[in-house]
Amino acid sequence: MSHSVPSYLRLHRDDDAKAALRHQRSSTDQFWDAFSAATGWRIDRKHETEPLQVLPAIERVLMANDPADMHPPVVKENATTLAKVATSMAKEIDQLQSLVRRQEVELAAHATTAFGVTVAESVTESVHDSLQQAIQATGFDSAALYLLDDDTQFLNTRAVVGLPADRLKNQPRPLRGSRADLESMVQDAVLMDDLTGLVGETWNPPEPAGAAVCTALFKGDLPIGTLWLFADQPRELDPAIATIAQLVSSQITLQLSRAAQSRQEQRNRKSLAAVADIAAWQFTALSAGNHLAPGWFVDGMIESPSDWSIGWHAWDVLPDGSLMLAIAEAEQTHAGGAMIAATARAALAAHCNYRHTPLQIMQRINDTLWQTNSAEQLVSLLYARIDPQSGEGEVAVSGNIDGLIAGNYGYRPLIASGGRPLATSMDADCYESTFQLGEGETLLACGAGVMAEGISQKTLGCCLRSAAQSNQNALAVIRREMAAFPVCRERGLVTLSRGSLGN
Repeated sequence: MSHSVPSYLRLHRDDDAKAALRHQRSSTDQFWDAFSAATGWRIDRKHETEPLQVLPAIERVLMANDPADMHPPVVKENATTLAKVATSMAKEIDQLQSLVRRQEVELAAHATTAFGVTVAESVTESVHDSLQQAIQATGFDSAALYLLDDDTQFLNTRAVVGLPADRLKNQPRPLRGSRADLESMVQDAVLMDDLTGLVGETWNPPEPAGAAVCTALFKGDLPIGTLWLFADQPRELDPAIATIAQLVSSQITLQLSRAAQSRQEQRNRKSLAAVADIAAWQFTALSAGNHLAPGWFVDGMIESPSDWSIGWHAWDVLPDGSLMLAIAEAEQTHAGGAMIAATARAALAAHCNYRHTPLQIMQRINDTLWQTNSAEQLVSLLYARIDPQSGEGEVAVSGNIDGLIAGNYGYRPLIASGGRPLATSMDADCYESTFQLGEGETLLACGAGVMAEGISQKTLGCCLRSAAQSNQNALAVIRREMAAFPVCRERGLVTLSRGSLGN
């Protein structure tokens, strides 16, 4: 609400000059005026055709007192060439101005969220349509949208209607000292009936005008900017004008918020698709259950509460004819753990096809994890080699991997302690042991998530014994037993079964 000032205290200004300043011609129009004055030619902008045509400047023809003065100072061919180049440059400028206009509104949408979310391009026209509708509904002459920066110290021009486009290039206005903007953030709307005197100076409007309305844009309880409507001449403003301005402010805020939400949803969809790709890649990289060698059957499973997995299992027949079995699990449970696990898997594939002991392979994987990242890449890993003829094997384990061997007559631990995970230090901290896998027995190794959910070693041993006695797939029996336990942590298991003499 504006305050009246006695007429004898007012400083009267040239209102026409102020209106002319706000509605000054664009730089393109000014160029073509200068082109006509300098060359004596003009382009027919009402009937633009290809190729471009130039015509004598009307002003020069009307002002010529002597027929000799009607001849332009520049020949038509040169003027045409210059006009073609200028037209091309003008089109490029228009394209750049359109780009700036869209980017400014995108920056405006950025202010509607606490974190940096950009805006879909479709919001640009919606905001400008709202400003245009506000002008038509109130009878004002122009409108502008100003958004606060991240530090809430300056107001940046983000959209204008009825004002020259170069206003978007203006320097940010300091919020401090902008009385109308500040008051609009603590009250409904600020109505300024007459900005031609001292009152105009106290309100500190961003554009010269006769009257104006300023309302604030809010995201929740936080102000994010202001909306200004300008009139060329002073006028009496009533509460209906304030209501319209507030409605437009709310509409623009909603448009910016919807665009930001749409972009966020699009990002979420892309993120989900990326996670799905990672999960599919991990799934295809896992070995499938099969007969690894005559009389030897291997199988594995991973259940994860996340879309990705932080563990893996692998098996193979090594060049010397021995069987290899491995299971690993990263210590990190978020998506970074999936990448750490993939690094360990690649290191295993790179080092297991030449002569080695389990301790050597563990040290080589430890070196890879230690050297390939400055952050911690901690991985628990069990690696075993078995002679398929005798059933004798060697095993090395680091970290939180458990294992046991079970048959018709019971079960026994495979390892006593796993030590610290790989990449804890430069030297691998491993537990080494040997074992004998008899006919009809099954070796089981599992990650920490299995035991963490209350599935005891006794439960696993009984399942393996039951599978051996009933000649069933050991992993299938365990999986049925674990179905009663919720998947709160990733559960990875691998089994290697040795058939009886008759198999």
